[in-house]
Amino acid sequence: MSYLETTKNVYKEAALTPDVGLCCTTNPVWELPGLKIPKIMQEMNYGCGSTVHARDLVNNPKTLYVGVGGGMELLQFAYFSRQKNGVVGIDVVDEMLEASRKNFKEAEELNPWFKSEFVDLKKGDALNLPVEDNTIDVAAQNCLFNIFKTEELKKAIAEMYRVLKPHGRLV
Repeated sequence: MSYLETTKNVYKEAALTPDVGLCCTTNPVWELPGLKIPKIMQEMNYGCGSTVHARDLVNNPKTLYVGVGGGMELLQFAYFSRQKNGVVGIDVVDEMLEASRKNFKEAEELNPWFKSEFVDLKKGDALNLPVEDNTIDVAAQNCLFNIFKTEELKKAIAEMYRVLKPHGRLV
């Protein structure tokens, strides 16, 4: 079994049975007025903390995030765009996408400003993003790129640059 297949299986299990502390942090990265993070999103936050800063999200950017986890980062990014499909989340694990969809319903109940349609969840992987060329303002990822071997890392970064608009930002 390849290391990528092993990773997929670990996150499939983590989607089915949330594994608090599986990765690095469960704390919300940002505390913003009117933003309430559902507890389940915090428990399913399998990233290393966000590389994106609020200043990266000015002027209603279309934001891409690879590796959706429980959806916490996507919810935080949607806070700044508040538009249909303003945030695109990509994950290779069906169970993680389904868990995120469910978590967004809870986020709608906690956040009057939030609608699930603000986030476009798509099945795909970092090596072949299901996103059109030159359509993204800000592209980010969780710690996924840290596990890639050199060949996969080069391909994943090339994919991120392919989907970025001219002057878009990879963070």
